[in-house]
Amino acid sequence: MGRPVTVLALLAASSCGLAPSPSFAAAVKKKAAGDGGEEGKAHKEEAKEEEETSRWYDGLENVKVLRPEDKDLQDVVDDIWGQQEGWKGHFNGHRYAVLLTPGSYPEDFVIPVSYYTSVLGVGAGPYDVQVQAVRSLNGANGHATNNFWRSVEGVHLKNATVTWAVSQGAPIRRSVVDGHLFLSDHKGFSSGGFIADVKMHGTVMAGMQQQWLFRNMDMTGGIWCPTGWNYVFVGVKDMMQKTYTDCAGPVTGKVTVAPTTPRIAEKPYLVQAKDDEDGGGKGEVWSIYVPQFHRNGTAGATQDHEAAAARKLRLVSEVFVAKPGQSAEEINKGMKGKKGLLLTPGLYELDRPLIVSTDGFVVLGIGFPTLVATDGRSAVEVAHGLTDVRVAGLLLEAGTPASRGKADPLLRWGEAPSKAEHNGSTSNSSGSGPAGVMSDIFARVGSFHYRGCHVVRADTMVEINSDDVVLDNTWLWHADHDDCGTDPGNSLNVTGKSDECISEHGLVVNGARTTAYGTAAEHMTKGDMVSWRGEKGEAYFYQSELPYHNDGYSSKGYVAYAVAPGVKEHLAYGMGVYIISGKSQSKGGFILPSTARAENLMTVVVIGHKWQFKDTLCLRQADGDGEEQCVGPTSCVPETRCVVRTLPSGSTPPASLFFLAGRPEEVTAASGGGAGRLPLFAAASLAALIALAALSFAVARRPQHLVGGGAGAFEMRLVETRPAAAAARRLE
Repeated sequence: MGRPVTVLALLAASSCGLAPSPSFAAAVKKKAAGDGGEEGKAHKEEAKEEEETSRWYDGLENVKVLRPEDKDLQDVVDDIWGQQEGWKGHFNGHRYAVLLTPGSYPEDFVIPVSYYTSVLGVGAGPYDVQVQAVRSLNGANGHATNNFWRSVEGVHLKNATVTWAVSQGAPIRRSVVDGHLFLSDHKGFSSGGFIADVKMHGTVMAGMQQQWLFRNMDMTGGIWCPTGWNYVFVGVKDMMQKTYTDCAGPVTGKVTVAPTTPRIAEKPYLVQAKDDEDGGGKGEVWSIYVPQFHRNGTAGATQDHEAAAARKLRLVSEVFVAKPGQSAEEINKGMKGKKGLLLTPGLYELDRPLIVSTDGFVVLGIGFPTLVATDGRSAVEVAHGLTDVRVAGLLLEAGTPASRGKADPLLRWGEAPSKAEHNGSTSNSSGSGPAGVMSDIFARVGSFHYRGCHVVRADTMVEINSDDVVLDNTWLWHADHDDCGTDPGNSLNVTGKSDECISEHGLVVNGARTTAYGTAAEHMTKGDMVSWRGEKGEAYFYQSELPYHNDGYSSKGYVAYAVAPGVKEHLAYGMGVYIISGKSQSKGGFILPSTARAENLMTVVVIGHKWQFKDTLCLRQADGDGEEQCVGPTSCVPETRCVVRTLPSGSTPPASLFFLAGRPEEVTAASGGGAGRLPLFAAASLAALIALAALSFAVARRPQHLVGGGAGAFEMRLVETRPAAAAARRLE
């Protein structure tokens, strides 16, 4: 209590118009310094500065810092949900970060999560923030196929069931789930998804999910997956082989398993702690924890997050906190001399890039800060040759008019190589250290009402030129629906201004040893959606949807995933490319060099005809003469979902990978069961998959009125803890 008393004494004197005498001021300074002399004085001044600037969120209406004792907890999160849910939230300009400070929250507190909302526990580890449940249910169309741009991190969810029915751009990270986790809401379709560094005690109920990437998880409760096309498990612990078998069912190539994650660093995150050194724990100390980089293979969720932090950046002294409305010039100036940049929720119109030029620098966005590149230049550039940079939690958006000349990538990492340098190493050729990690980076090209329905362009969304970059959850989207004429409830049949926007590539990789976990690229119109030119690349899980408003795309020979023929080493596992409607025929979903190694490459005609994919993939010879050998599927189950299990060159996956997919008898034999015995739920799985393939997007995108609201919309669905098969009856 000593320091508050002295500060109050000074304030009282000044408020009465009395300037404290020199002797009194000296006495106060001496008292503040304590017996430690100058050292004590320095410590006190540093603590005072910390306390005075710890409220970095003051004045930021879109940052909600909640505490367990707050009386209006439910009102705060319900108000956000009410503004962001449904079509009104789908493309609006509001962004929110809900920060849950450490403690145990009331048992009746459930957090609904909708568009552009991040729910972030800000303890050192997930057990520090105890919450009953978060929830994302079916959206305005009665399904979750449009449930994008939302996230949950750093919480311990204690309820018996948690529903997280989402599609792309909606990750769960760094959490513990005690009960069952539903990835779809009843019979509503969903098209996800990504989850990482999560400890599951209950069962993951995949339900009507089409595809999903599970990375670095403890899954003691297993998974129930009656439908779906493509499930990829990387670095997952505690899953029995029979569980994978039952998940795969009769669907060839549905499950791909890599026992370890080759190289990764988890996403940086905010931490709020009490200043207990002096002051009775009343001050707040905010930091960004930066998890260490693992390069030798990992499995399972992080056991001790505090110990796993490679470094901790104090917001007060080491991080520039950017606020919506600040210009690129202001932000770049603020970044100088700092070790990190925190981008708070909101919109940032940038006429030049935010430039990262320091080793180890951290860019962290919370609440989906949206960086709009307006003048043909990038929104973010990472300088060439840096090491251990982190860029996380950003929504990048094209704002350059389509009438302008070619625009720079929305995010460019490293210097752009000359045309003659493709396939060559561009930096750090020894591979001794990572250039850095991108976590939860989402980009889009489209015409949206909140920016005036302009027709814009981003020729490339993300370009990786440096070596040894890791991409962890990336969704790159050319809008197939908007609020500027393309009705999101009828986008199959109605075109609009987003169809006039220009995009060529979602992802271009020129650097060597790039590793990508959970990549999705959709609807680009003027080139291959992923163009990979760097050596020794690895991709785990890919999802793509061809542009169904542009039949000329396929006729020009473009594909969803193309690796340059000169590349000698490339790995691709668990990859899916889809066609929804349209009239043209694509030669295939993938182009790979003949030397590549791959497993479970699939094409799916959701609405249309099987012939719309002439083949599944095409192989190009390394001599670069352009000759292609196109390959048909290993099998098609159901008829319009076709898969190539492995490349015909006879190459086998690396020894570190174990794949479980194939005919029922193969899968059953692998699990030690009787020959020919169909896995549990196999018949239901096949029937549901066929229904999903035939109906998912046709039904999911029909406009329906938003149902619910009021107290009933926020009722908790409490059920008894029970076996997965019984819990699955929710879907019936």
